Amino acid sequence: MMNCPKCGHAQADTVKCAACGVYFAKLAAPAPDRPVYTPQPQARGFGAGTVALAAVAAAAVVYSLMRHASPPPAVSAPVTLAAVPLQQRPQMTNVAPVARVAGGADGGNSIDAIGAARAATVLIRTAWGLGSGFVVDARCHVVTNRHVVETDAARVTASVDRNPEVQTNMAIARQQLVNAIAVAQLRRRVLAGQPGTNLEQLQLDERIRQMQQTLATLLPQQVDANIAEKVNEGDRSGFTVTFPDGAHYEGLHAELSADSDLALITLPAQNCPFIPAERGGTPQVGEQVYAIGNPSGLADTVTRGVVSGFQKSNGQSYVQTDAAINPGNSGGPLIDEHGRVIGINSMVMRGVNGIGFAIPIDSVFSAFPKLTP
Repeated sequence: MMNCPKCGHAQADTVKCAACGVYFAKLAAPAPDRPVYTPQPQARGFGAGTVALAAVAAAAVVYSLMRHASPPPAVSAPVTLAAVPLQQRPQMTNVAPVARVAGGADGGNSIDAIGAARAATVLIRTAWGLGSGFVVDARCHVVTNRHVVETDAARVTASVDRNPEVQTNMAIARQQLVNAIAVAQLRRRVLAGQPGTNLEQLQLDERIRQMQQTLATLLPQQVDANIAEKVNEGDRSGFTVTFPDGAHYEGLHAELSADSDLALITLPAQNCPFIPAERGGTPQVGEQVYAIGNPSGLADTVTRGVVSGFQKSNGQSYVQTDAAINPGNSGGPLIDEHGRVIGINSMVMRGVNGIGFAIPIDSVFSAFPKLTP
């Protein structure tokens, strides 16, 4: 089977397209008075000469698409970590103290309170992606989601294998690459024996070889192996935490909650800026809230919404909000107008806009009792 390089019709005949009637030899060897026809890549496709795109697709599957944690079935899938490269911020040896909250419950300016919360929200970079976190106390404890810093290769690989979106994207990438190889091979056969085409034939041979190598990296077994390698690399080397002011820590590891999507990092620092927690309280439906984090690597982003409701699944409670939560927001704080954290941004509902979920802040103190004053 092959796809017509002009209209895309799939057929077994390699001489003439049954759909548009074009002879493939004419496409490959045009008359001198008209330009060579080169298949153009589709919006999500591979065309001749797009080996680099194929390589990016392979890397993206392992590096960008794989970060999906296992969601509570009644809620939906978690936010993925988008692996958008960011310029490395300067390394600093400590964190300068920042005012806790300029506003506060006594009626201060909410803009100042949000600014103070942003100063305590961090970018977390692992070997396989990006996420968010925030400092929860003056002892420099950072809270994030477990799936942001998960180091269990088998668990991460299983979450990828179960994720329909990732599997669909991989299948599309494989098929598009197969089509591109078929077109290049057809072109190579047409050129065989034609004078003056030796260089183009050699270039086609190399292109086909590179695309076949890339296709091998997209096989399910190889993808799983690459994921496991990335996660194991991260387990050995640790991850980095970067503050908005540039303070930077490397080689960190996290304490993972055994029964919830939460993790705790202890920074080797003192007097960190932190976000006070709204403990023991229940936010009101309709109350204005703000999600802070690093969506798609856009550091220190704030989105606004309201508390939309409350959900519960598999014993875990969630605060539902319409504040925009995007890939990279995972682990960041959901705060109220006074700058107090009420939840940890964790998931969005796939295929629906404006439905995100945060784990209530009280769950953090239950999971990690040493945080209790």
